[in-house]
Amino acid sequence: MKKEKRYYQIRIDYFWLSILAVIIVISIIIAYYASAHEQTSSQPISTKHRADIDVTFDDLRSSLENTSECYLCGNAEESLMSYFRNFDTIGLISLNDWYVIDFPLKNYDENGNEVESATSTSFLSGNTGEISYSSDGTPSRGMASIDVTLPENYEIDTNMLENHLCQNCLSKVAASLEYRKTDGENKEAIPLCIVDFKTLEIYSLQDYWRAYFVRDYYVEMDFDDNIVRTEVFYLPERI
Repeated sequence: MKKEKRYYQIRIDYFWLSILAVIIVISIIIAYYASAHEQTSSQPISTKHRADIDVTFDDLRSSLENTSECYLCGNAEESLMSYFRNFDTIGLISLNDWYVIDFPLKNYDENGNEVESATSTSFLSGNTGEISYSSDGTPSRGMASIDVTLPENYEIDTNMLENHLCQNCLSKVAASLEYRKTDGENKEAIPLCIVDFKTLEIYSLQDYWRAYFVRDYYVEMDFDDNIVRTEVFYLPERI
């Protein structure tokens, strides 16, 4: 038996409402993609294609012939590290002139022996010719800070490092100088670092850091234009 064809009747008003709904949906989709394209194309080229660049100093090579004169691990007269190595604390180094500033977290005698003293707060400030700084500390509370003000457009003196550090120490300092910037950004490495007087390990003071531990010392840093603020707290583990 031959099947009969079936036909469905749609009210004319429903038909046109359906057509109108489809048109509205298509219009919304077109408007969305047009707006997205306009926003993308209106962005500056430098913003659209901006990328992060990692700047390293892996190519630094020591030219120091006598490693015993290394400013970090040796006994060079121009460096105070042979003196500070007697202390079980940490310090900050201005790398362009190798000026070492200790965080006054403990009291020591001239032979490097820790001594007990009454509660007191020390304060020190100065200008090295490269940087200006101020430091304060309260050993009885295990807290200290150093603020360093850098000159405008200050850059790392790599020649100074290559001339006065052995290759092993130079590599540690170079690693601490690594930093990140965006393409086209006018930014240089901050020529400062943290040093552990006991282990001679070097720690970064670049502006992507905010805090870390150096053994029992908790280090916090803050950056405001050309001012680097560093606070240290002695927090030995409780047993």
